[in-house]
Amino acid sequence: MDLRPVSIYQLALRTFTPEGTLKAAERLLPHIAGCGFTHIQLTPVVEAEEIADPAHWSVRQAASGMNNPRNPYILKDYYRIDPEYGDEADLRSFIREAHALGLKVLLDLVYYHCGRHATLVTEHPDWMICDENGEVKIGRWNTPSPDYTVPELREYMWKNMEYFIREFDCDGYRCDVGDMVPFAFWEEGIRRCRALKPDIFMVNEGREAAWLKVFACDYFYEGCFDIIKVPKAEMTAAAWRALWQECRDRVGEGGRVLRFLDNHDVCSDSYEDRYEKVVGNEAMEALHVLNFTMDGIPFVFNGNELADELKHNMFSNRFCGRDDTLQWENVLCPNGQRRMAVVRALNDLRARVPGMNCGELTWIGHDSPDAVLAFLRPGGDADILVAVNLRDEPVSVRLDLKADILRTELESGVRARRGRDGIALQMLGYGYLVASVRR
Repeated sequence: MDLRPVSIYQLALRTFTPEGTLKAAERLLPHIAGCGFTHIQLTPVVEAEEIADPAHWSVRQAASGMNNPRNPYILKDYYRIDPEYGDEADLRSFIREAHALGLKVLLDLVYYHCGRHATLVTEHPDWMICDENGEVKIGRWNTPSPDYTVPELREYMWKNMEYFIREFDCDGYRCDVGDMVPFAFWEEGIRRCRALKPDIFMVNEGREAAWLKVFACDYFYEGCFDIIKVPKAEMTAAAWRALWQECRDRVGEGGRVLRFLDNHDVCSDSYEDRYEKVVGNEAMEALHVLNFTMDGIPFVFNGNELADELKHNMFSNRFCGRDDTLQWENVLCPNGQRRMAVVRALNDLRARVPGMNCGELTWIGHDSPDAVLAFLRPGGDADILVAVNLRDEPVSVRLDLKADILRTELESGVRARRGRDGIALQMLGYGYLVASVRR
């Protein structure tokens, strides 16, 4: 059983810095390492296709209003670094500097679809899914898809996976809509990657439990993400716990899922303000505490660690769209400093307590199920108790847990005492307690 802590920071190059380049992002890698993250997940860095005709854009690309002909998830050349971000030397330097800081780097593989004029299509149209007339078929997201029944296509893609490990020393991949690509392809591709780098880390965007035979984790939305609906008053804590159970039933024991509040898709699909504004800083802080202390792997999106409030969009860059780079001034502001301190403390807790990374989660019964989530994580000599109020109103809650609180690890707006029937908590709105306890 792997006891090493993993926490992933998704770095979206287009909005991480005003320049939107690998060189500019490299200068800020100490910030990510200083927050205690172990892995960076980059959005795609290979060349995107420029699509002049908006009729050929994806629905989201058109709806974004950014008027950007270059969708970072519709790719032209799987082997060329997009000049928007830099060149091959810049990617090598970025990964080398990340490694020097103790960070691993995951690249984003987009293998289910590509651009209409991608190298694959122009040079090997017979490698693509075609219609009954033998013409390259245009499918989901207004794009063609490679045909994974073609041996030459599979070999091309496997060599592409190997290329970024051999040439750039990357540490793994996030696989876009990985469930839509055959499992047998991933099985062989990941086997080859592990022959080059045994500890390669693979993330599947999908819900198929069978893929976990070769992937480190899955991620999907029901049970991994929807907890944001509780502070938005669209769901109770008890209802979200039921979603968690559905998620657990799907992936099995071990909680091999990413726990996230936001990502490039969420930001680009949501036309409301960023969640930091929608539910407020205190609610987002409480949600981060949950994401880091629950079973699974915590995943933080571009600027969440700064309490960033500007809406981000994957179709916005320095050439098109609004100015929505991170609010780096938050590093000097109370909200940003507090959020960074909380994230550092949570990453430190996961580093100190191996059971936070692999041990099972045990739910604790209590008398406020619609507002509060409470559970235990194994911690060796002492367990870790987590209780979070997901509503903005104060609540008194009695936990069905007879234990002594040995040490408070992290706390906001909570008073705790041990009673005859269990631990009693007085919790302010979005209050939380993370404590070492002994039963």
